[in-house]
Amino acid sequence: MARARRTPWVWIVFIAVIGAMLITAATFVTVRLTAPAPPATVSIQAPATLLLDGAAPPTIPAPADGSFALATSLSGTVATRAPAAVLPIGSVAKAMTALVVLAAHPVPPGAPGPPIVMTSADVLLYRQAVAAGGSNLPVHAGEILTERDLLLALLLPSADNIAETLAVWVSGDRSKFITRLNATATAMGMDHTHFADPSGLSDRTVSTAQDLVVLARAVIANPALADLVGTSRAALSNGTVLNNLDVLLKSQTGWLGIKTGWTGAAGGCLLFAAQMTFATRQRVTVWGAILGQPPSATGDPAHPELGQAFVSAQTAVAAALGAYEVIDLSESLRQISGSISTRWGDSASVTVSQQASDFQFIRAGAELRFHVSVLQSRVPIAAGATVAEVTGTLNLQTSITWNVISTSAIAGPSSWWKLFSA
Repeated sequence: MARARRTPWVWIVFIAVIGAMLITAATFVTVRLTAPAPPATVSIQAPATLLLDGAAPPTIPAPADGSFALATSLSGTVATRAPAAVLPIGSVAKAMTALVVLAAHPVPPGAPGPPIVMTSADVLLYRQAVAAGGSNLPVHAGEILTERDLLLALLLPSADNIAETLAVWVSGDRSKFITRLNATATAMGMDHTHFADPSGLSDRTVSTAQDLVVLARAVIANPALADLVGTSRAALSNGTVLNNLDVLLKSQTGWLGIKTGWTGAAGGCLLFAAQMTFATRQRVTVWGAILGQPPSATGDPAHPELGQAFVSAQTAVAAALGAYEVIDLSESLRQISGSISTRWGDSASVTVSQQASDFQFIRAGAELRFHVSVLQSRVPIAAGATVAEVTGTLNLQTSITWNVISTSAIAGPSSWWKLFSA
């Protein structure tokens, strides 16, 4: 009997199965070996906020009486006492008078401006100022003084008659000028300020400390006016020598002046500004207003009615400017830590790069806010590669970004790990 033969299809199926298994295995190996490695885990720990000097902002002394407001160019309002109290402001009003005069007839800093002939009406204004017991500058009919001469007389010895002379010179009559003063105050947002006269002699010329800080900023922002109010002593074109009633211009470094004021109803008043440049070349300007101060011979024995205003302003400015310091933010970076890890066991530490901007100028008590962004987690990672950024925001004004760097290289996983552990 003949031996039975195996049917050919059995071998075909067997070979096909083995081939499929080989193809599947090859595909599996190929996919595993060529697939991207799993990303590394970049873990960065940073505090949400950090109080830079570990303390609250320092207290700035306010006067015991009256009204007070103080602001700085970096921190806004930093100290107040009854800042919205509406009070008479005395000759502080002349700062607005000068601002309006220069708006109508601008002159460059130090320039004489146009000549102005004194009339018999100006002489009458002088006599009225003398009779009222107000500060004054003697004038004579036919005398020629420049615009700068009159502004110096208005601002340094605070001549009441010159405020009236300038009002008529600018607007033609007094009432129109007063309307101009009030329109300017409204445009500047000084909503609680009202001018009844150009000199401030009237008790109905009133404002608030917070409104007057707005005026102080406008005065210092005007180069010609800033030059005038910062003048301690000046000679007019006719040879008359004037001394500024703001004695702090002579004694305080960085004092910018602005305007003194006093009446029996207003008490001692002072509109002022000061400026300091620090080691970082950062400049801080302080603007302030003090109203309703009692007399004191401590600040200026020659003018005891202004003494307490000087003392309070000087003390507050010193405290405000003394609160600023240069700090090395790199010290704060010690609060940031982290690591890089992988599923196959490789790891690396990280470090935070320092920047030239690490030295920052701050007010004591400033808060630094951190935000972390991971930039690189795909392997391989080279030593020194930036894997994340930390952004620090300082008082919502300054942002600094630091790079977070891998201290060592991280290679991809081995082929063996890819095949059997991925």
